[in-house]
Amino acid sequence: MNQEQYLSHVLGKLETAIAELEGKMEFRRSEIAKMQEYYWESYNEYDEFGYEKFDNDRLLKEELDSHGELIKTYARYQKMKDSPYFAAITFRYEDEDDPDTYYIGIGDFSPTKGDVPLVCDWRAPISGLFYDYEVGKAAFKAPMGEIFGELLRKHQYKIKNGKLLYMIDSDIVINDEVLQKELSMNANARLKSIVTTIQKEQNAIIRNEQDKILVIQGCAGSGKTSVALHRVAYLLYHHRNQLNAKQVLILSPNPVFSEYISHILPELGEENILEMSFDLYAYKELKKYKDTEDRYVYLERLLTLPEEEAWEYQAKVAEKQSKDYVLELNEFVLFLEDSLMNFRDFNYKKIHRTAQELRTLFYDKFPDIPILERMKTVAEYVIDEEETLSGKELDILEREIVVDKLEQMYESKDFYKLYNRFLSESGREPIKETAKAIPYEDVYALLYLRHLLHGSIKRSAIKHLIVDEMQDYSYMQFLVLSKMFSCPMTILGDREQQAAPGKLDTQTLCKEIFGKEAKLLTLKKSYRSTSEITRFANRIAGIENEEAFERPGKEPEWIMSKNESEMQEKIIEKLINEQNGAFETTAILTTTEEQAERLYVALKDRLDVHMLSPNSNKMEKGIIITTFYLAKGLEFDSVHIAYAPEEENLTQYQRQILYIGATRALHELRVYSIVP
Repeated sequence: MNQEQYLSHVLGKLETAIAELEGKMEFRRSEIAKMQEYYWESYNEYDEFGYEKFDNDRLLKEELDSHGELIKTYARYQKMKDSPYFAAITFRYEDEDDPDTYYIGIGDFSPTKGDVPLVCDWRAPISGLFYDYEVGKAAFKAPMGEIFGELLRKHQYKIKNGKLLYMIDSDIVINDEVLQKELSMNANARLKSIVTTIQKEQNAIIRNEQDKILVIQGCAGSGKTSVALHRVAYLLYHHRNQLNAKQVLILSPNPVFSEYISHILPELGEENILEMSFDLYAYKELKKYKDTEDRYVYLERLLTLPEEEAWEYQAKVAEKQSKDYVLELNEFVLFLEDSLMNFRDFNYKKIHRTAQELRTLFYDKFPDIPILERMKTVAEYVIDEEETLSGKELDILEREIVVDKLEQMYESKDFYKLYNRFLSESGREPIKETAKAIPYEDVYALLYLRHLLHGSIKRSAIKHLIVDEMQDYSYMQFLVLSKMFSCPMTILGDREQQAAPGKLDTQTLCKEIFGKEAKLLTLKKSYRSTSEITRFANRIAGIENEEAFERPGKEPEWIMSKNESEMQEKIIEKLINEQNGAFETTAILTTTEEQAERLYVALKDRLDVHMLSPNSNKMEKGIIITTFYLAKGLEFDSVHIAYAPEEENLTQYQRQILYIGATRALHELRVYSIVP
């Protein structure tokens, strides 16, 4: 059958399968309702040992799980009605005469269980041939081993609303024409899935299962975040029995970014994963002491202080996140081994221990227990000895009294006060009692000190961790992460897009902290912006030899104004012209939040604009006004960068800021400077 006939055949089978699923789902709903009704009617008649209740609960759970699987399959089939597949390969297995053709889509589809699928999931082993090979000799890894043969043909399709728009017969990995069409599309308020255009170097990362920790340095627009999310989808598909979405966590920059990427996994047939920012985690861990400053407070302070004060402040932040500071904290805890304890004779009823006996237990018996947890271990040892000798157990209250009396031998168990003691003894200014929040530079040092004093609580429920924007993480932060998580990780970022001054080599830093388990990889090719915007951004940042997908467009404009009012008028004029075009998303980027608020006030009565702040939860379509640091990771059809210094007056940090802003643009870029 020809291509139109095959598409019609698949869509017909899909409609039949959907109708059958609807019937099964209705039957399951009816069965579940009956079981729930029986449960409440018979609740008082269950046997006294609870066996019947246990059996009913188990059966109900099985029904609910089955119903949940039907719902997921139904949702996937409904999505596939729009575009059941996007590619096909013809492959002849080694030692066979006749080739086989496989169609590739976002999910598997077989009308009958056990049949050869009409559509293969893009994550299936055979589908890897589409991404990894040109026409010719090829191989893929299957559960039974490596399979060899010859890739004879590759097709790429654009199907929308069940209609075949075009088909391209291609002998290269991803046809440039298809990629051009995808990249030329407008951005919406959410990140795009790249499943139809995954490149070979991206596919190698997505399907990598042999390395525990992948540390990916990728240039702006190389698809780092998309690759990480498609990697999660791949792992969830291949490890259904060992991994589920609730066991995957992404540490993302902010809630807007989290919402921006939240649809990718559902589009690929998977549930959404957990997300939070590292700053939010720190706040939850330390909130019983004080509120905590986050990275945005730090950046705003850095960007608004007078230049000399700003550099002093940045130096202080860098110092308190450094390896040397970690070593100082380690030495302080060693000092506490001797200075924190006030041993004395212990007496409670028939339990007697001399100060020397307790000292010996504390230092010699349990030296590897973190110091603030150690006396509890000593207490349990003393209690166990007493119970063995007396032949009877202490009641709960007596046990608590013994533990409490022994723990009173600490000078202090408050690690917040101990951190302030460290600051004082090291010649630094302690955190003031009147401070409303823990300063950003001290937040992660406090978390690390807590690890030293109490030990880390491993997040064993998390079986895969994604760390995005790794270039904004310090030595101290990565060290804290290494103490919290022992699971596989995907760590990604771009050293050129560090929001603070400088360009930290985070890949080398990760290798130092995670050791041999860390595999360093690089994505060198940019796919986001037009060639003109990419060249402009690279020139500003001083980047050479970066690969970029050739997509022609307009040259960026650098627009001068005599004052702020004139700049605002020119921005409005350009935006009005754009609105007559076809752009869906536009960003006006500033350096500071105060600048963004001024622009919003000036523009809101004349244009439909939205303000994106650290408290926002969603990116709207249309015109967004926000800071460069909140725009990181997002992309827009056009970008207008306001309040930029003239190019010849840019400092290195201002070049970083301008580079971050410029690389948000897909199609058009304008930069505005005020020159009195």
